[in-house]
Amino acid sequence: MLEIKPESAFGRGYEVLVDGLPVAHWSSHLWKSGGQVELVGETYEFRSGGWGRSFEMRAGDTVRAEAHRSGWRWLVTGEGGPYELGRPSFLRGKRQLVADGRVLGEFRSSGFRGGVTADLGDVPVPVQVFVGLVVLTLQRRQRTAVAASSSSG
Repeated sequence: MLEIKPESAFGRGYEVLVDGLPVAHWSSHLWKSGGQVELVGETYEFRSGGWGRSFEMRAGDTVRAEAHRSGWRWLVTGEGGPYELGRPSFLRGKRQLVADGRVLGEFRSSGFRGGVTADLGDVPVPVQVFVGLVVLTLQRRQRTAVAASSSSG
């Protein structure tokens, strides 16, 4: 079970656990999508590009995982991939990770400050962490957009 949860009420750090054990730490940037990910002794850069239509996780000059928006879906490449990240319906907000037409798991929001959980089975841990950070970032963007639209009226 993947769980990404804020470390404190007001900080930008997130703890990443798999099956209850800490595997990574994400220090998100304040004003843009991305940040440093410390995953099992290796440092990755998680970042967004293409006007928010792509994400990548790099170790130095090597892209370890990437996601590109295609319509309502995200196409994800990484170890054991390709994968697809999407919603089963427009009305249902939970995102699912799919490979070869088989649902591997569903992401759920957790916690007051925003967190994510998912049971992704045997998906490689770096891919679980990457896709979890993509989902968390998309949720944060959506909350920001809703807050901005409700305060402008």
